[in-house]
Amino acid sequence: MQNIQAIYMLDTDTKTYIDLIAEKREDDAYRFLHGQFHATLLKFASAYLKAREPAEEIVNDVLYKVWMMKANITAISNLRAYLFTAVRNASLNLLNKQKKEKQLLSTLTFEDLTTEDPESIIISMELYDCIRNAIHSLPPRCRQIYEMIRIEGLRNKDVSEKLNISVNTIDVQLAIALKKLVLAVSAFTRKEKP
Repeated sequence: MQNIQAIYMLDTDTKTYIDLIAEKREDDAYRFLHGQFHATLLKFASAYLKAREPAEEIVNDVLYKVWMMKANITAISNLRAYLFTAVRNASLNLLNKQKKEKQLLSTLTFEDLTTEDPESIIISMELYDCIRNAIHSLPPRCRQIYEMIRIEGLRNKDVSEKLNISVNTIDVQLAIALKKLVLAVSAFTRKEKP
């Protein structure tokens, strides 16, 4: 009886989506999710990220995850609020990740290699070797993802499709790679200080 009352208390979008899932109309349920929420969520994510492409990736990933949790969908009492919260959290996580990457890049300043100072050239070459060795010491999958995104310049979504893994897995692997690179550079800079 309590489940029946709870269903009647759901907002219209949530009830419609749960009904489609209950009727085993998964394709219709996904089309409903996409049609009902995609445009609004995209504007919402773009407001946080100030860029359409990462906002599009986040929104698509969130919609897909919600669609994949069909068996547990009744745990969501307000689909709209759940989607907006998930998109907000993913956007903030991406911004935090980007901030950490910028901090890492700011620590990787190289002296102008045209300088006449041989010591500066050697230190720059040693730093380059340190970074290269840190990349080579990453776990194979982590290294592959890092190189595809940071060296080859592929988008997270493209790597996700090529490797058949989620965008969140890519984010986690990149965070691991960046953490190890930061540690390697930090150790190098501590070693180089007189």
